[in-house]
Amino acid sequence: MSSNIEKFKKLRESASPVETSALDSFFDQLPPIPLSHLVGSWNGGFFDTGHPNGDFMKDISWIGKDFFSVDHVDPVIVERGGKRQRCGKWGLASLKEIVFRGQVTSAMVYDDQPVIDYFRFVEDKTVAGIMEGKKLDGTFYFYLTRP
Repeated sequence: MSSNIEKFKKLRESASPVETSALDSFFDQLPPIPLSHLVGSWNGGFFDTGHPNGDFMKDISWIGKDFFSVDHVDPVIVERGGKRQRCGKWGLASLKEIVFRGQVTSAMVYDDQPVIDYFRFVEDKTVAGIMEGKKLDGTFYFYLTRP
């Protein structure tokens, strides 16, 4: 059986759209991640499932998230002029522990959007994420890596 990071790389590097059932299966078998582990700057990417949020993230040049503390998160960081910059229209967020799919999971709750991101541990510098929200067209699958 391959390790979580090997499974992650295979899903991330898929040449064709990834089935959401494969991502659900992968995410659900991952262990939880402590809130404190998320503090810091993370680069972001997403799995190609055909979700419309993928095009949106490309259009705004999304590059990650900045977790200053569990109570202060810039959830959408974009690239402008070669630098990381906050995308203010998404507001701020905070981290909470929430039961998700039967397991206590680190989650990021947006202050001004009906959106929650759930995180699970892949390896020390890699986190798998699921974004859900009332205004989203289904589940959006993404990942974060430490620079």
